[in-house]
Amino acid sequence: MELKPVAGVPESSFILYSLLKQRTPEQSISHKEMPSWPDHIQFIASEPYLCWYLIFDEDAVGAIYLTKQREIGIGIFNQHQFKGYGKQAVKMLIEKHPGPFYANINPNNFASRRFFGENFDGQLIQYTYKCSL
Repeated sequence: MELKPVAGVPESSFILYSLLKQRTPEQSISHKEMPSWPDHIQFIASEPYLCWYLIFDEDAVGAIYLTKQREIGIGIFNQHQFKGYGKQAVKMLIEKHPGPFYANINPNNFASRRFFGENFDGQLIQYTYKCSL
């Protein structure tokens, strides 16, 4: 398995868009609806993260990124989940970018909560509320 920088993979936009389409509401914290293709392309071009990789094992199995605030985001294609790719990708990312990291998780995403808690000794440090008046 290897991590390939998004910028170095010609078909990365298509892979990331396909991965985004598989996301369920409980897996998302950043948006509530699927972005348009032009918005998706613009987002990728903005280079929003400290680092952003596609996860490959013969073909693309997912993607992982680290924000400038050291927040990890990871997505694994449905057909490749529960095969150890996520755990291995997080370990590889942290080897490349050592230090503590954070995982912001939708409260209804029980699988991710368990994943970070059990595999990386994740400790709950805050609750964040979105408020509007």
